[in-house]
Amino acid sequence: MGKRVAVVGLGTMGSMTLWKLSQQGVDVTGFEQFGVGHDRSAVGGESRLFRTAYREGPEYVPLLKRSRELWRELEKESGNQLLTLNGGLTIDRANSDNFKNVLKSIYDYQINHEVFDIKEAVKLFPQHKFSEEDAVILDKESGFLRPELAVVSACYLAEKNGAEIYRHSKIDSINQKDEKVEIKSDGKVHEFDEVIVSAGSWVKELLPEFKEIIEPRRIIMSWFIPEDLAGFQKDVFPVFARTTEKYDFFGAPTLDQSMVKIALVGSDEPFANPNKLEHNIPYQEVLNQTEIVKSFFHGINPDPVRLSVHMDAYTPDEHALVGRIEDKSNIIVLSGYSGHGFKLAPIMGEIAAEIVLQDQTQHDINHMNPNRFKK
Repeated sequence: MGKRVAVVGLGTMGSMTLWKLSQQGVDVTGFEQFGVGHDRSAVGGESRLFRTAYREGPEYVPLLKRSRELWRELEKESGNQLLTLNGGLTIDRANSDNFKNVLKSIYDYQINHEVFDIKEAVKLFPQHKFSEEDAVILDKESGFLRPELAVVSACYLAEKNGAEIYRHSKIDSINQKDEKVEIKSDGKVHEFDEVIVSAGSWVKELLPEFKEIIEPRRIIMSWFIPEDLAGFQKDVFPVFARTTEKYDFFGAPTLDQSMVKIALVGSDEPFANPNKLEHNIPYQEVLNQTEIVKSFFHGINPDPVRLSVHMDAYTPDEHALVGRIEDKSNIIVLSGYSGHGFKLAPIMGEIAAEIVLQDQTQHDINHMNPNRFKK
Protein backbone atom coordinates (compact mmCIF):
# COMPACT_ATOMS: atom_id res chain seq x y z
CA MET A 1 0.00 0.00 0.00
CA GLY A 2 1.37 3.41 -0.97
CA LYS A 3 1.99 6.35 1.28
CA ARG A 4 -0.74 8.75 2.30
CA VAL A 5 0.60 12.27 1.94
CA ALA A 6 -0.76 15.68 2.91
CA VAL A 7 0.18 19.11 1.58
CA VAL A 8 -0.65 21.97 3.95
CA GLY A 9 -1.03 25.27 2.13
CA LEU A 10 -1.90 25.27 -1.58
CA GLY A 11 -0.37 28.55 -2.64
CA THR A 12 2.85 28.94 -4.61
CA MET A 13 4.72 25.80 -3.52
CA GLY A 14 1.87 23.67 -2.24
CA SER A 15 -0.12 23.76 -5.47
CA MET A 16 2.89 22.54 -7.45
CA THR A 17 3.71 19.85 -4.88
CA LEU A 18 0.13 18.57 -5.02
CA TRP A 19 0.33 18.46 -8.82
CA LYS A 20 3.68 16.62 -8.94
CA LEU A 21 2.65 14.03 -6.33
CA SER A 22 -0.71 13.43 -8.01
CA GLN A 23 1.05 12.91 -11.35
CA GLN A 24 2.77 9.88 -9.85
CA GLY A 25 -0.41 8.37 -8.48
CA VAL A 26 0.29 9.24 -4.84
CA ASP A 27 -2.66 9.26 -2.43
CA VAL A 28 -2.35 12.98 -1.68
CA THR A 29 -4.62 15.42 0.16
CA GLY A 30 -4.30 19.19 0.14
CA PHE A 31 -5.41 21.57 2.89
CA GLU A 32 -5.96 25.28 2.19
CA GLN A 33 -7.25 27.68 4.83
CA PHE A 34 -8.49 30.10 2.16
CA GLY A 35 -9.68 29.50 -1.40
CA VAL A 36 -7.38 28.13 -4.10
CA GLY A 37 -5.62 31.03 -5.82
CA HIS A 38 -6.21 33.46 -2.94
CA ASP A 39 -4.15 36.67 -2.63
CA ARG A 40 -3.58 36.71 1.15
CA SER A 41 -0.01 35.52 0.90
CA ALA A 42 2.65 35.54 -1.85
CA VAL A 43 0.38 34.64 -4.79
CA GLY A 44 -1.29 37.49 -6.62
CA GLY A 45 -0.57 40.66 -8.49
CA GLU A 46 -1.11 39.53 -12.10
CA SER A 47 2.54 38.73 -12.90
CA ARG A 48 5.76 37.45 -11.39
CA LEU A 49 9.21 37.73 -12.93
CA PHE A 50 11.05 34.68 -14.24
CA ARG A 51 14.78 35.47 -14.15
CA THR A 52 17.45 32.95 -15.19
CA ALA A 53 20.59 35.08 -14.71
CA TYR A 54 20.06 35.21 -10.98
CA ARG A 55 21.24 38.03 -8.78
CA GLU A 56 20.49 36.00 -5.63
CA GLY A 57 23.23 33.55 -6.59
CA PRO A 58 24.32 31.38 -9.53
CA GLU A 59 23.60 28.23 -7.49
CA TYR A 60 19.95 28.78 -8.43
CA VAL A 61 20.49 28.58 -12.20
CA PRO A 62 20.27 24.75 -12.55
CA LEU A 63 17.05 24.86 -10.51
CA LEU A 64 15.67 27.66 -12.71
CA LYS A 65 16.47 25.81 -15.92
CA ARG A 66 14.65 22.72 -14.68
CA SER A 67 11.82 24.90 -13.38
CA ARG A 68 11.38 26.38 -16.86
CA GLU A 69 10.97 22.87 -18.28
CA LEU A 70 8.33 22.12 -15.66
CA TRP A 71 6.48 25.38 -16.37
CA ARG A 72 6.20 24.20 -19.98
CA GLU A 73 4.97 20.82 -18.77
CA LEU A 74 2.29 22.48 -16.66
CA GLU A 75 1.28 24.64 -19.63
CA LYS A 76 0.95 21.57 -21.85
CA GLU A 77 -1.14 19.65 -19.31
CA SER A 78 -3.40 22.57 -18.42
CA GLY A 79 -3.71 24.21 -21.83
CA ASN A 80 -2.96 27.60 -20.23
CA GLN A 81 -0.15 30.00 -21.14
CA LEU A 82 1.75 30.64 -17.91
CA LEU A 83 5.30 31.65 -18.85
CA THR A 84 6.23 34.29 -21.44
CA LEU A 85 9.93 34.73 -22.16
CA ASN A 86 10.29 38.30 -23.42
CA GLY A 87 13.73 38.96 -21.93
CA GLY A 88 14.79 40.51 -18.65
CA LEU A 89 16.92 43.56 -17.96
CA THR A 90 19.22 43.90 -14.98
CA ILE A 91 20.10 47.54 -14.35
CA ASP A 92 22.59 48.18 -11.56
CA ARG A 93 26.10 49.35 -10.75
CA ALA A 94 28.72 47.10 -12.33
CA ASN A 95 30.52 46.60 -9.00
CA SER A 96 27.42 45.58 -7.05
CA ASP A 97 27.05 42.03 -5.69
CA ASN A 98 23.76 41.64 -7.58
CA PHE A 99 25.35 42.50 -10.90
CA LYS A 100 28.35 40.25 -10.26
CA ASN A 101 26.00 37.35 -9.47
CA VAL A 102 24.09 37.96 -12.70
CA LEU A 103 27.34 37.90 -14.69
CA LYS A 104 28.56 34.75 -12.91
CA SER A 105 25.22 33.07 -13.65
CA ILE A 106 25.55 33.99 -17.31
CA TYR A 107 29.14 32.82 -17.74
CA ASP A 108 28.90 29.69 -15.59
CA TYR A 109 25.76 28.43 -17.34
CA GLN A 110 26.00 29.94 -20.84
CA ILE A 111 22.80 31.97 -20.56
CA ASN A 112 21.78 33.73 -23.77
CA HIS A 113 22.32 37.45 -23.15
CA GLU A 114 23.50 40.84 -24.37
CA VAL A 115 25.48 43.51 -22.53
CA PHE A 116 24.81 47.13 -23.51
CA ASP A 117 26.67 50.36 -23.03
CA ILE A 118 24.53 53.31 -22.00
CA LYS A 119 24.19 54.75 -25.52
CA GLU A 120 22.87 51.42 -26.77
CA ALA A 121 20.55 51.02 -23.77
CA VAL A 122 19.06 54.50 -24.24
CA LYS A 123 18.31 53.72 -27.87
CA LEU A 124 16.91 50.22 -27.33
CA PHE A 125 14.99 50.85 -24.10
CA PRO A 126 13.77 54.48 -24.26
CA GLN A 127 11.19 53.83 -21.55
CA HIS A 128 13.98 53.86 -18.92
CA LYS A 129 16.04 56.80 -17.72
CA PHE A 130 19.68 55.73 -17.46
CA SER A 131 22.69 57.33 -15.81
CA GLU A 132 26.32 57.02 -16.87
CA GLU A 133 27.00 54.76 -13.86
CA ASP A 134 24.42 52.16 -14.88
CA ALA A 135 25.42 48.75 -16.21
CA VAL A 136 22.79 46.98 -18.33
CA ILE A 137 22.37 43.30 -19.24
CA LEU A 138 19.54 41.65 -21.15
CA ASP A 139 18.95 38.04 -20.10
CA LYS A 140 17.13 36.52 -23.06
CA GLU A 141 15.96 33.55 -20.99
CA SER A 142 13.80 35.67 -18.68
CA GLY A 143 10.21 36.87 -18.74
CA PHE A 144 7.04 36.77 -16.68
CA LEU A 145 4.60 34.27 -15.16
CA ARG A 146 0.86 34.40 -14.48
CA PRO A 147 0.71 33.45 -10.77
CA GLU A 148 -2.99 33.12 -10.04
CA LEU A 149 -3.63 31.10 -13.18
CA ALA A 150 -0.64 28.88 -12.43
CA VAL A 151 -1.76 27.98 -8.91
CA VAL A 152 -5.35 27.26 -9.95
CA SER A 153 -4.15 25.24 -12.96
CA ALA A 154 -1.89 23.06 -10.80
CA CYS A 155 -4.63 22.39 -8.24
CA TYR A 156 -7.19 21.62 -10.95
CA LEU A 157 -4.84 19.10 -12.55
CA ALA A 158 -4.08 17.54 -9.17
CA GLU A 159 -7.78 17.00 -8.52
CA LYS A 160 -8.15 15.57 -12.02
CA ASN A 161 -5.35 13.13 -11.14
CA GLY A 162 -7.20 12.02 -8.00
CA ALA A 163 -5.95 14.40 -5.30
CA GLU A 164 -8.41 15.53 -2.64
CA ILE A 165 -8.53 19.18 -1.58
CA TYR A 166 -10.01 20.55 1.64
CA ARG A 167 -10.71 24.20 0.88
CA HIS A 168 -11.32 26.77 3.65
CA SER A 169 -9.85 24.33 6.17
CA LYS A 170 -7.72 25.88 8.88
CA ILE A 171 -5.04 23.66 10.44
CA ASP A 172 -5.08 23.55 14.23
CA SER A 173 -1.96 21.42 14.73
CA ILE A 174 0.57 19.14 13.05
CA ASN A 175 2.28 16.50 15.18
CA GLN A 176 4.46 13.50 14.52
CA LYS A 177 3.07 10.37 16.20
CA ASP A 178 5.55 7.51 15.90
CA GLU A 179 5.72 6.70 12.16
CA LYS A 180 2.68 8.84 11.26
CA VAL A 181 1.84 12.53 11.21
CA GLU A 182 -1.41 13.74 12.74
CA ILE A 183 -3.19 16.82 11.40
CA LYS A 184 -6.04 18.42 13.30
CA SER A 185 -8.26 20.61 11.15
CA ASP A 186 -11.75 21.98 11.79
CA GLY A 187 -12.27 19.60 14.70
CA LYS A 188 -11.26 16.51 12.75
CA VAL A 189 -8.14 14.38 13.03
CA HIS A 190 -6.38 13.14 9.87
CA GLU A 191 -3.43 10.73 9.79
CA PHE A 192 -0.76 10.64 7.08
CA ASP A 193 2.56 8.95 6.40
CA GLU A 194 4.20 12.21 5.24
CA VAL A 195 3.20 15.88 5.47
CA ILE A 196 4.59 18.76 3.42
CA VAL A 197 4.06 22.14 5.10
CA SER A 198 4.07 24.85 2.44
CA ALA A 199 2.01 27.43 4.27
CA GLY A 200 4.21 30.48 3.71
CA SER A 201 4.29 32.82 6.70
CA TRP A 202 1.92 30.54 8.64
CA VAL A 203 4.73 27.97 8.92
CA LYS A 204 5.93 29.88 11.98
CA GLU A 205 2.61 29.04 13.66
CA LEU A 206 2.34 25.44 12.46
CA LEU A 207 5.95 24.39 13.08
CA PRO A 208 7.23 26.00 16.32
CA GLU A 209 10.90 25.30 15.51
CA PHE A 210 10.69 28.00 12.83
CA LYS A 211 8.85 30.59 14.92
CA GLU A 212 11.94 32.81 15.29
CA ILE A 213 13.25 32.12 11.79
CA ILE A 214 10.30 32.87 9.52
CA GLU A 215 9.47 36.58 9.25
CA PRO A 216 6.35 37.73 7.39
CA ARG A 217 6.91 40.90 5.38
CA ARG A 218 4.51 42.99 3.36
CA ILE A 219 4.94 43.42 -0.41
CA ILE A 220 3.20 46.25 -2.27
CA MET A 221 2.46 45.91 -5.98
CA SER A 222 1.70 49.03 -8.03
CA TRP A 223 0.51 49.81 -11.56
CA PHE A 224 0.73 52.97 -13.68
CA ILE A 225 -0.78 54.34 -16.89
CA PRO A 226 1.66 54.92 -19.77
CA GLU A 227 1.16 57.84 -22.15
CA ASP A 228 1.47 55.41 -25.08
CA LEU A 229 0.85 51.71 -24.46
CA ALA A 230 2.74 50.79 -27.64
CA GLY A 231 6.04 51.39 -25.83
CA PHE A 232 5.18 49.00 -23.02
CA GLN A 233 4.15 45.88 -24.90
CA LYS A 234 5.96 42.62 -24.13
CA ASP A 235 7.91 42.64 -27.41
CA VAL A 236 9.55 46.03 -26.72
CA PHE A 237 9.52 46.30 -22.91
CA PRO A 238 11.35 43.39 -21.25
CA VAL A 239 10.76 42.64 -17.59
CA PHE A 240 13.39 44.30 -15.42
CA ALA A 241 15.00 44.39 -12.00
CA ARG A 242 16.78 47.61 -11.06
CA THR A 243 18.73 48.70 -8.00
CA THR A 244 19.60 52.33 -7.30
CA GLU A 245 21.09 54.05 -4.27
CA LYS A 246 17.64 54.51 -2.75
CA TYR A 247 15.34 51.95 -4.34
CA ASP A 248 15.21 48.32 -5.44
CA PHE A 249 12.32 47.77 -7.87
CA PHE A 250 11.12 45.63 -10.75
CA GLY A 251 8.49 45.66 -13.44
CA ALA A 252 6.67 43.93 -16.28
CA PRO A 253 5.00 45.02 -19.52
CA THR A 254 1.31 45.76 -19.85
CA LEU A 255 -0.76 42.59 -19.70
CA ASP A 256 -4.26 44.08 -19.55
CA GLN A 257 -3.59 46.76 -22.19
CA SER A 258 -4.20 49.63 -19.79
CA MET A 259 -1.46 49.58 -17.13
CA VAL A 260 2.20 48.73 -16.61
CA LYS A 261 3.48 47.15 -13.40
CA ILE A 262 6.36 48.82 -11.51
CA ALA A 263 6.83 47.83 -7.90
CA LEU A 264 9.30 48.00 -5.04
CA VAL A 265 11.03 44.84 -3.91
CA GLY A 266 9.57 43.90 -0.51
CA SER A 267 11.40 46.05 2.00
CA ASP A 268 8.89 46.46 4.81
CA GLU A 269 9.88 45.63 8.37
CA PRO A 270 8.86 42.12 9.46
CA PHE A 271 5.74 41.70 11.56
CA ALA A 272 4.85 38.96 13.99
CA ASN A 273 1.39 37.73 13.07
CA PRO A 274 0.62 36.60 9.49
CA ASN A 275 -3.08 36.94 10.27
CA LYS A 276 -2.63 40.69 10.66
CA LEU A 277 -1.33 41.74 7.27
CA GLU A 278 -1.96 45.50 7.00
CA HIS A 279 -3.69 46.31 3.71
CA ASN A 280 -3.83 50.04 4.25
CA ILE A 281 -0.98 51.78 2.40
CA PRO A 282 0.32 54.97 4.05
CA TYR A 283 0.54 57.94 1.71
CA GLN A 284 4.32 58.17 2.06
CA GLU A 285 4.63 54.72 0.55
CA VAL A 286 2.51 55.85 -2.39
CA LEU A 287 4.85 58.83 -2.81
CA ASN A 288 7.82 56.44 -2.94
CA GLN A 289 6.22 54.68 -5.90
CA THR A 290 5.59 58.04 -7.55
CA GLU A 291 9.20 59.14 -7.04
CA ILE A 292 10.46 55.96 -8.70
CA VAL A 293 8.39 56.54 -11.84
CA LYS A 294 9.32 60.22 -12.04
CA SER A 295 13.02 59.51 -11.56
CA PHE A 296 13.57 56.43 -13.70
CA PHE A 297 11.00 56.33 -16.51
CA HIS A 298 9.81 58.27 -19.52
CA GLY A 299 6.22 58.41 -20.68
CA ILE A 300 4.40 57.11 -17.60
CA ASN A 301 1.90 58.97 -15.44
CA PRO A 302 3.68 58.94 -12.03
CA ASP A 303 0.58 58.41 -9.88
CA PRO A 304 -0.30 54.75 -9.30
CA VAL A 305 -3.80 53.79 -10.40
CA ARG A 306 -3.81 50.38 -8.75
CA LEU A 307 -2.14 49.10 -5.58
CA SER A 308 -2.31 45.69 -3.93
CA VAL A 309 -0.77 44.30 -0.76
CA HIS A 310 0.69 40.80 -0.46
CA MET A 311 2.90 38.93 1.99
CA ASP A 312 5.90 36.65 1.81
CA ALA A 313 7.92 34.69 4.36
CA TYR A 314 11.55 35.77 4.78
CA THR A 315 14.52 34.04 6.41
CA PRO A 316 17.63 35.74 7.87
CA ASP A 317 19.76 34.93 4.80
CA GLU A 318 16.85 35.21 2.32
CA HIS A 319 17.24 31.62 1.13
CA ALA A 320 14.32 29.23 1.56
CA LEU A 321 13.78 26.34 3.98
CA VAL A 322 13.43 23.12 1.98
CA GLY A 323 13.62 19.60 3.38
CA ARG A 324 12.79 17.43 6.37
CA ILE A 325 12.59 19.40 9.61
CA GLU A 326 14.81 16.70 11.18
CA ASP A 327 16.67 13.76 9.62
CA LYS A 328 14.09 11.16 10.61
CA SER A 329 11.03 13.39 10.55
CA ASN A 330 8.03 12.68 8.35
CA ILE A 331 7.38 16.43 8.11
CA ILE A 332 8.87 18.37 5.18
CA VAL A 333 8.94 22.16 5.04
CA LEU A 334 8.83 24.46 1.99
CA SER A 335 8.86 28.08 3.14
CA GLY A 336 10.86 31.28 3.48
CA TYR A 337 11.37 32.08 -0.19
CA SER A 338 12.00 35.71 0.73
CA GLY A 339 10.34 37.39 -2.22
CA HIS A 340 11.98 35.36 -5.00
CA GLY A 341 10.25 31.99 -4.97
CA PHE A 342 7.43 31.94 -7.49
CA LYS A 343 9.62 31.20 -10.52
CA LEU A 344 10.96 28.16 -8.64
CA ALA A 345 7.56 26.74 -7.70
CA PRO A 346 7.36 23.70 -10.00
CA ILE A 347 10.91 22.57 -9.26
CA MET A 348 10.11 22.86 -5.55
CA GLY A 349 7.10 20.62 -6.13
CA GLU A 350 9.34 18.12 -7.87
CA ILE A 351 11.90 18.26 -5.06
CA ALA A 352 9.24 17.70 -2.39
CA ALA A 353 7.85 14.74 -4.33
CA GLU A 354 11.34 13.23 -4.62
CA ILE A 355 11.95 13.59 -0.89
CA VAL A 356 8.63 11.91 -0.13
CA LEU A 357 9.06 9.04 -2.57
CA GLN A 358 12.85 8.51 -2.59
CA ASP A 359 13.96 10.19 0.66
CA GLN A 360 16.40 12.28 -1.37
CA THR A 361 16.46 14.69 -4.30
CA GLN A 362 18.65 14.82 -7.38
CA HIS A 363 18.80 18.63 -7.11
CA ASP A 364 21.36 20.62 -5.13
CA ILE A 365 19.46 22.35 -2.32
CA ASN A 366 22.21 22.44 0.32
CA HIS A 367 21.85 26.23 0.65
CA MET A 368 18.19 25.70 1.61
CA ASN A 369 18.74 23.20 4.43
CA PRO A 370 15.94 23.98 6.91
CA ASN A 371 18.14 23.09 9.89
CA ARG A 372 20.94 25.55 9.12
CA PHE A 373 19.73 28.11 11.67
CA LYS A 374 19.36 25.68 14.55
CA LYS A 375 21.87 26.17 17.36
